[in-house]
Amino acid sequence: MITLWQMTVIREIMKSGSISAAARQLGRTQPALSATVKELEKKLDCQLFKREKGRLMPMPETFFLLEKANEILEQVDELHQLLQAGVEASPTKITMSSMPVLSEHFLPAVIANFSKNHPKAGFQVAVQKSPEVISSLEAQRFDIGLAERGQDTELIKCRRFDVDCVCALPSGDPLLKKSVIEPNDLAGRPCASFLPEHHITKALKIAFDSAGVPFDPKFQMQNGAAQYEIIGSGAAFSVFSPLTAWIHRRMWTDNKSLEFRRFAPKIPYHFSIITPNQRPLSRAALAFVEALESAVSRMLNETRKLVDDVSY
Repeated sequence: MITLWQMTVIREIMKSGSISAAARQLGRTQPALSATVKELEKKLDCQLFKREKGRLMPMPETFFLLEKANEILEQVDELHQLLQAGVEASPTKITMSSMPVLSEHFLPAVIANFSKNHPKAGFQVAVQKSPEVISSLEAQRFDIGLAERGQDTELIKCRRFDVDCVCALPSGDPLLKKSVIEPNDLAGRPCASFLPEHHITKALKIAFDSAGVPFDPKFQMQNGAAQYEIIGSGAAFSVFSPLTAWIHRRMWTDNKSLEFRRFAPKIPYHFSIITPNQRPLSRAALAFVEALESAVSRMLNETRKLVDDVSY
């Protein structure tokens, strides 16, 4: 049985005039193509090429083989084009799991913009806590995930974004004259924070303890958005991720009740765009991953401006 690869090799040799030139075009070595020709000659029980005065000359049988090979390879190309057209024309459902902070404002905006150029792409989005997002992607249940603190494994690939948490203060606060806020600046002030088991709360306690400043949050909330009103009223300060700061500005476009500054010591925060290693992604899903990466980069650039263009 003659393979498509063998036909492709013969066609390229006839086109380029030598095995070495054909090897370069096909991205193979000359010995590999020579072995392919010998194997085909053995199958057909005839010589396909001979050398005359240092030149490779095709035999009459080779021209007949080339004619038939061209017909078959052209049919294969047509079939490939038809299949690709069918794939691109068919509806595609992109499945996602997202942590809450990105699911309500950031992700819908990216989906809406993406849909303008990919009208046949549909979306199914689940909202889960970050550990559940990671577990779901490891189980290959979704095409894409958005979660805190993801790490590459044999089951998932993580496009990681590393940033630092910011200090949130009410507009007009005297501390906003500083570019960097430290625990000593906040001594004696009420604090709004996440629940005790949250990694940002734990990191804040370490930072305040190291500075010798008591850390006893007066308000502890499940998420950052729940802290907006408390901070904006002047009842407390907070330290949270740049994502939470960005969402505040998107939600409260007419009321800049919060301002943001860098916090020291730095409290690292990272999140990831996660894809499964054992679940093939559609072209639309791969394109959406690229759209997400671009949108995240824009979001982080906008957030930098919220802290006086100080680089993370």
